[in-house]
Amino acid sequence: MSLSDKAVLGLVAASATVFMAAGVGTAHAGPDQDGRYYGAIAVDNRTGTTGAGWNYSSWDRADARALSECGSSSCVVLARFVDGCGSIAESSGRDGKYAGGVGATRAEAERKAIEALGPLAPPFPNFGSSAPKTATILHTACTGDQG
Repeated sequence: MSLSDKAVLGLVAASATVFMAAGVGTAHAGPDQDGRYYGAIAVDNRTGTTGAGWNYSSWDRADARALSECGSSSCVVLARFVDGCGSIAESSGRDGKYAGGVGATRAEAERKAIEALGPLAPPFPNFGSSAPKTATILHTACTGDQG
């Protein structure tokens, strides 16, 4: 191994140690006194940007992390969950509608978020566009080993 290879390897190892020690990339803190984990997902209704916090010991801490990661004063928490999963869905079209859902699994939370958007197909007779809207999952997060 050449001197430059050793220098690069040393830099990578040192960087990895710093990131691990600083907790970069973690979105959790620990359970409450009863072993429950709380989570929250926020969305900016203007841009669709999301943020999440999970595996926290309280709603307040999970909400604060989600709002911080969302990064805007117009962010709002749309999904709060405990020992399970939360999801945010967005409808297509001009309405820019967002909805949250929670469930015991990732699939259940995503299904409930889409259901919370309301009917995606227009009622009949419909004299406007007959194309149904679609839903997109923007963000899903789960506590612990849920999902």
